[in-house]
Amino acid sequence: MNNVPKGLRLIVTIVDRKKGKKVVNLFEKLGCIYHHTILGYGTAPIEIFDYLGFGKIEKDVVLSIADENMVPFMFDALRQELDFASPGHGIACSIPIKSVDSSRALQEILKKGDK
Repeated sequence: MNNVPKGLRLIVTIVDRKKGKKVVNLFEKLGCIYHHTILGYGTAPIEIFDYLGFGKIEKDVVLSIADENMVPFMFDALRQELDFASPGHGIACSIPIKSVDSSRALQEILKKGDK
């Protein structure tokens, strides 16, 4: 497999409900095409929501897998296109993926990247 990325990252993006599709569309324009959106519902005390600038407690949580070289461009796009630099517009982080537990899972990730 010559097209195996050197480093994969899990990008976790949290936005208000029904805005997850905007995140997915933005990331796909940049070439990141592996996503899974889950519905989130906050359970933290209201003081924490106020501190973090969250107005609503229903969220879309977008999980994306990207090559580590793509992550800075993805974060820049979130700031520029979805105003992530302003409070209450969303939050994102990336986590290194150090291993994939099966060759089948890795093939699935890479297959989506070939489309």
